[in-house]
Amino acid sequence: MAVPHTRTRTTSTPMPAGIPHRVAALLRADRRARLLARDIAAGLQPDMGPDGPAAMARSVETTRIALAPGARPHTVRRLRDGCMLDRLFHRANAGLSAEQHEAGLRFRRYWLRSTHSGRMVQRYTPHTGAGAGTMEETEAAVHARRAIDRALALLTPARARTVCAVCGMDEHPGTRTRTLRTALDVLHEQWR
Repeated sequence: MAVPHTRTRTTSTPMPAGIPHRVAALLRADRRARLLARDIAAGLQPDMGPDGPAAMARSVETTRIALAPGARPHTVRRLRDGCMLDRLFHRANAGLSAEQHEAGLRFRRYWLRSTHSGRMVQRYTPHTGAGAGTMEETEAAVHARRAIDRALALLTPARARTVCAVCGMDEHPGTRTRTLRTALDVLHEQWR
């Protein structure tokens, strides 16, 4: 089924009769990809795959981790940008300031803690608190949900949706970068 287009064609390449512009563009892109794959397989073009420019731009850190108590530490490499906030902060033209990054990571910690489902534990004896110790998983999740509710109450609906999408669900901000920055500034002012 043909999709009607309101724009006129800007390319000077002739289009086969009866084929819409988008389909022709997809066919040209597919042909370019097949030709590039053929040239890479023949050794005529360099393979820009796992060690190409996009992979080289990602920041990698090397740390030593002891896998067990008393064991010799092993050297491991891991990407420093584990979520979308890190990718926005560590890129060359940083999309976030340090304060915005910190506020976004704090919201992300609350989000992950609130969505973490606790273990099901059955006890036959009554549970009495000793006044010290750590919170159970369900209590931590409830406190994190309350912190998220307080944070989202400060934001407009559009800003709240953006913060939940980017910080909580790790989506790309796309055109909402300015909204994300403003929302993280509000959260930083509140949590300072």
